[in-house]
Amino acid sequence: MKGFFRFVFRAMVFAAIVGVIIYALRKVTEPPQSVPAAGGGVLPNEPIKSLDDAPLGGAISDDLLKILVCPEDKGPLELVDDGKFLLNPRNGYKYPIRNGIPVMLIEEGKKYRDAAAMQTNGVGQDKSAEKTA
Repeated sequence: MKGFFRFVFRAMVFAAIVGVIIYALRKVTEPPQSVPAAGGGVLPNEPIKSLDDAPLGGAISDDLLKILVCPEDKGPLELVDDGKFLLNPRNGYKYPIRNGIPVMLIEEGKKYRDAAAMQTNGVGQDKSAEKTA
């Protein structure tokens, strides 16, 4: 009788091991479940690989425009170029708006700098020009 119980126990352990292996193989070989189609939310249909590849412009709320300031001098900004940039008229920095999101990085403002937009009354002089003078 003791031998019979050992046989049954070993058979159950063997069956459990085989079942785990079969379950794991099915999970590995089955195709992935489909992802819901994009376009229903605020994200673009195709992911943007780089911020520089995103199109310029986009709608920005008036409330957001009221509170946005230049990260360098904390002064107010103006919407220019048909809503594609936010301009700091004191130093000429233009911050791009990509997919409706303002890119408020000083490096971006310097990259799109507009020297013609700077005020000539001395208030908006570039800080690097002040240091050399």
